[in-house]
Amino acid sequence: MRDKGRRYCFLLLALAVLLLTLVAGCRGPAPSSDECLVINALATDELLSQQGEITIVEGVVVRGYYAESLEGQPTFMDFHDPGEGYFKAIIWGDERTKFPPNPETYYLDKKVRVKGLIETHKGMPEIVLRQPSQIWIVEYENAFVTRVIDGDTIEIEDGQHVRYIGIDTPERGEPYYSEAFRANSNLVAGKRVRLEKDVTDQDKYGRLLRYVWVDDTMVDAELVRQGYAYSYSYAPNLRYQEHFLRLEKEAREQRRGLWNRY
Repeated sequence: MRDKGRRYCFLLLALAVLLLTLVAGCRGPAPSSDECLVINALATDELLSQQGEITIVEGVVVRGYYAESLEGQPTFMDFHDPGEGYFKAIIWGDERTKFPPNPETYYLDKKVRVKGLIETHKGMPEIVLRQPSQIWIVEYENAFVTRVIDGDTIEIEDGQHVRYIGIDTPERGEPYYSEAFRANSNLVAGKRVRLEKDVTDQDKYGRLLRYVWVDDTMVDAELVRQGYAYSYSYAPNLRYQEHFLRLEKEAREQRRGLWNRY
């Protein structure tokens, strides 16, 4: 009877493990680090779900106009024509001089990213721009990675070294150096990447300062998410600082990568 009871208990335990596995499988894969990093300007429902949150929105400005006769003299930038029912970016008249001259035409027909608090007007999402740092034209350089130097630096085909913006990984001889190097290699070695510039072009060592993208994944952010890089932003290159800090907090709480030693 005792052996029979043990077999019964083992059977129940096996069934429980199987059930947990099936439930986990139904949940699908965990979202990537950049799933919520940038939202398409035409994804109205998704933007509305971010109301009250600091969000980065990407799209092409298809129409811009300066409503000088309206109260507040707003400048509107639309990402869909007609603009009704879609996201807008707005610059109020008293902030207009902070931006490039005639922002309604300066950004027209360009792909931009807009960063700010998602608000709503007549049920539609919008971001009010108060500083020029909240909007930037998206310009990528395409490159091929010929060598991974360490966890946060690569070499591209023209021999230039690219230092990732906003993060820092362990140096040679420090704990988790090898793990960070391998993680970076797994993401970029031998691949074509897109390089996104912030404000500063190069550091004091002559390395290009860039955010590095492979398809829709920002490598800088993914290394922080995996726990192999620290968030390390310094002015004026602060475009994704809040995102890196959130990912670092998550990695630390989950004791991923180098955070497992604390």
